[in-house]
Amino acid sequence: MPVGTRCTTAGTGDYLIAFALPVNPRHDAPRNIPWPLRDVQQAVTAHEILADGRIHLTIEHRPLPGVSTEMLAWWYRVLPLGKVQFDGALRPLYHLFHPTEHGRIWVEGAAADGRPGVGAGGVVARYEWFGPYDSEGAAPVIELSSRRFVTRPRVAGVTIGELCHDWSDSTQGAAYTVDTVIGVDWPVVGPLVNFLLRRYVFSEGMLREWKRHQVEEVGLLPHFLPELYAQRNDRNIYRLPEP
Repeated sequence: MPVGTRCTTAGTGDYLIAFALPVNPRHDAPRNIPWPLRDVQQAVTAHEILADGRIHLTIEHRPLPGVSTEMLAWWYRVLPLGKVQFDGALRPLYHLFHPTEHGRIWVEGAAADGRPGVGAGGVVARYEWFGPYDSEGAAPVIELSSRRFVTRPRVAGVTIGELCHDWSDSTQGAAYTVDTVIGVDWPVVGPLVNFLLRRYVFSEGMLREWKRHQVEEVGLLPHFLPELYAQRNDRNIYRLPEP
């Protein structure tokens, strides 16, 4: 069941506006965002099933004009902390992602360096939805640097894979790739556990929507991240100009 309805604004055909109330009560109300969403076909996406049943998923995004690797590292560090004035209200930074699928993110364990926000040695949690699929979980942060963001999600205390977001600078803007392995590498029972994960959690439909969601999310960064980075401050309160 869709969480909302999207339509194109009259006269442009480029910008997406969500106007329906969400069906799921856990979903925050949609908001208007003045930026176009990238189509999933504008990235190179793939997933395969490994010999032991784990899922290997990759996404190669188009370059992000105006975005640097330092901006990306800063963004993921402060994402659970900051708020931004846009669409008529002071909202969590995460609400800049998607008209209807913006979700939420929070810190469950402090970073090892003692700084606020997301960092290596800490634990980050999130609640998201991709079309009809809800997703919630927490993951220790293995690395957050100017080159990558690596987490290892856990379910009931068991690590079920690794998500690695890699960045590099280019003349066209930051190059951004995602390399994810989902499942366990246990002997004997591992393939059965991985089959159950594919059957009941990470279905083909869910993976398809996840890739679409990720492409849209990263594709929005050039529209607001350079502006927010220029405003960085200790209070983590930001403002975007009205469109």
